[in-house]
Amino acid sequence: METSLIDKIVALANADDQIRAVILEGSLAAGFQVDELSDYDVNIFARSCDNYLDDDRWMEAIGAVLLYQKEEFQFYEAVVPTRLVLFRNRQRVDFSFWTIDLLADLVRGYKVYESYQVGYRVLVDKDSLAGQLKPPTGVGFVISPPERDEFLQTIYDFWFEAYCVAKYLSRLDIWFAKLIENRYIKDHLFRMVLWDHQADRSWQPDPILHTEGKRFESWASPQLVEQISRCFSVYDAGATWESLSAMVSLFNRLARKVASQLHIPYPQQVERDLLSYLAFLKDRTVDPDTQESEQLFKHEE
Repeated sequence: METSLIDKIVALANADDQIRAVILEGSLAAGFQVDELSDYDVNIFARSCDNYLDDDRWMEAIGAVLLYQKEEFQFYEAVVPTRLVLFRNRQRVDFSFWTIDLLADLVRGYKVYESYQVGYRVLVDKDSLAGQLKPPTGVGFVISPPERDEFLQTIYDFWFEAYCVAKYLSRLDIWFAKLIENRYIKDHLFRMVLWDHQADRSWQPDPILHTEGKRFESWASPQLVEQISRCFSVYDAGATWESLSAMVSLFNRLARKVASQLHIPYPQQVERDLLSYLAFLKDRTVDPDTQESEQLFKHEE
C-alpha cells in the first residue's frame, strides 16, 4: 500500500478537531483482489463536514488533483456526501463524510454497514469509538432469500422497464430506449442473477459477491457470461430489440427457477401477456431491418 497518501489523510484528520475518526474500507483494507488500479475508500466521521463539502481546497493537502466528482448515497435515513477524487499521480480516493452519530449507531449495532463486514482498517480514532466496531466477518454483501412481495415486485419492475424499452424502440426513440436498457432494467436483471446464484448454493455467504456487479466474471459460469453478453447491444434499433429479447428471456428463465425454489407461485399469465405486448410494440416499429416479432419474446414453459 502507498503509505504516503494515507499519512497525508491521517495528518489532515489529526489537524482538524471536527474530524473524530477515519476508517479505510474496501479492497485495500481487506487485501482482497488488490491491484495498481485499486481505489482508497476513506470514511471520515466528523462533528461537522461543512469545511470539506463547501470548499475543495483541502484536497490539495493530499495531492495535486486532476479532477473530482461530487456524489452522495443513502444510508438508512441519512444522506452521506462523497467526493470521488482522482489525483494527478493516478491514485484515486473516494471520500465519504459521515456524522459521528452514525459511527455510534454502527458501534451499538443499531445500523449495519455491509462493506465493513468484508474488512476495514481504523486510521484515526480520537474518541476510541471506532475501535469498538465489531471485527469484519469476511461475509461481505449478504444475499438472502427474498420475501414473496420483494421477489414479485422485482419481476413486475423488470417487466415494466422492458415495456418502456419496447415503447421507445417502437417510436425509434433510441437514445431514451438505450438509457433505460442500460440502467434501470439491468439492476432488476442482476438482482435475479444473484438470487439464482445463491439459491443454487443454498444461500451460503460468498464474500466475492457484490450487489452492483463487481467481480461478476470471477464467479459467473462461462454460459451465464455468454448469455449476459447478449443483453448488451450497440446503438441500433434492431440490435436493441435483440438485446431486450435476450434480457427478457434470461430474466424470465431465472425468475421461474428461483420462484420454484422459493415455492412462490410464478405469474405465468402476466408473462404471456407481457410478451404478447412486447411483440405488438415491435410489430409497429417502422425500422424495416429489425427481425420478425415471432423470433423474439417467446414464452418458454
